[in-house]
Amino acid sequence: MRRIAISIALSSFAFSAAPLAAAACWQPVPGANSIVFTTTQAGAPFQGQFTKFAGVVCLGEGSGRDGRMQVSVQTASVDTDLPELDAALRGPDFFDTARWPQASFTSESIKALGGNRYQVTGKLTLRDVTREIAVPFTFTPVTGGGARLDGKLDFERLDYHIGLGQWRDTRWVGDRVEVTFSVALTPAR
Repeated sequence: MRRIAISIALSSFAFSAAPLAAAACWQPVPGANSIVFTTTQAGAPFQGQFTKFAGVVCLGEGSGRDGRMQVSVQTASVDTDLPELDAALRGPDFFDTARWPQASFTSESIKALGGNRYQVTGKLTLRDVTREIAVPFTFTPVTGGGARLDGKLDFERLDYHIGLGQWRDTRWVGDRVEVTFSVALTPAR
């Protein structure tokens, strides 16, 4: 009976790991994703999203430098459901999309934390500033050979020169920004 239980456990592990072994690199499925940012405006929670981005996630058999993650976000795709605010966020005081049309993240290493949990360390570039950050995420294979990547990162917007002039005052727009992402992935071709 014990041999049967071990055999079943190993078989189910092999089945759940099969999508990862079958495709080491993954790309976002268009339209099945979200990158949402949350901060405060005049002390109240405020939320928006980016609707256009691209990327690749490669997870090697081990952890470390054999995996990689690259993401580029079109900053002009910012969407708060408030056209006037979107225009301001695209302007020179915030994302300045005319000068810096993309925000990017490039990994330096990916560390397996056990189960489907990982942490990627790399360089986040917003506007004219690049800083190293660590981002925890989960990578979950799903039925049909795809996967789901979910995670969250926090940063201080003023560290990246987001909010110039009067917008440096954190009474109007909070400094702390939380970004959550949920991305459906398909094997990269």
